[in-house]
Amino acid sequence: MIKVAIYGEKGAAAGQIESLILDLCRTKGIPAEIEVFHSENTLKREIEKGARYDLLYLDFPAKNKKGVTEAGQIRKLDENVLIIYISEYDKHMIELFRFDIFAFIKRPVNSAIFDELFLEANKKICKNNFYFKFHYRGEEYKLPCKEILYFESTGKRIRVNLEGGGTEIFVGKLSDVAESLEMGKIPFLRIHQSYLVNYHWIRSRSKTGVTLCDGTKLPVSGERKKKFGFAYERLLEEGSFKG
Repeated sequence: MIKVAIYGEKGAAAGQIESLILDLCRTKGIPAEIEVFHSENTLKREIEKGARYDLLYLDFPAKNKKGVTEAGQIRKLDENVLIIYISEYDKHMIELFRFDIFAFIKRPVNSAIFDELFLEANKKICKNNFYFKFHYRGEEYKLPCKEILYFESTGKRIRVNLEGGGTEIFVGKLSDVAESLEMGKIPFLRIHQSYLVNYHWIRSRSKTGVTLCDGTKLPVSGERKKKFGFAYERLLEEGSFKG
C-alpha cells in the first residue's frame, strides 16, 4: 500500500492529480491510499501529529516563493517523504531541489510524464522501505525505520524501541520482522534471539555486546556472534553509515 498526500490550492487541480493517480493505480494494480488537502497548514498539522506519507504532491500556482517555503517546512517535518512539485512556473525550480524534491512537473500536466514519474516514485518507495508497518488491536501503524533503535521480543510480543525513548508494542515473531526488513534501505542486525538492532544506532561493540548511541547496552549471543560480526564488518567496509 502506497500512501499519497495531495496539496492543491485549487480543488480542480488537486482533483486532477487524484484522478490521474487512481486511474494509473487501477491499471497497474497498485494499492494506494490518497488524502487531499486544500490548506497547507492542515497538511503540516497532520504530519506534526505523526501522519506519514510515502509520496506528496505539492501544487502551487503562485509565482512567488510561498511554495518553496512550504516545501522546505514540510521537508523539516518529514525527511523521508518523496515530494513532487507541480506549478505553471519553474522560476524557483533550482531552489526547490535544495529540499530534495523528487521531481518537478510543469503545468499543463502531461499525463504520460505524470505516469512515468509516479511509477518511478513507487518503485523507489518499495525498494527503500522507509517504514516498518504492523497491526495491533485493529489498527495499522507505520514507523520510520530510521527512528527505530531496536526490536525486543518477549514471548509473543514485540517491543519497538524508538529514538527519544518512545515504544510501540505488537504481537508477532522477531524472525518475521527481520525478514520483512531484509530488502529495506536501513540494515537491521539480529544479535540475539530477543534483539534485532538498527545498525546505524550501534555506537560500539565488544565480544559480548553492543552499545547504542543512546547508551543502551544489549547482549550478543554466542550462537549469533559470528554471523553478526560478519554482517557488521561488511557494512563498515561498504560505508553504509551515512550519518
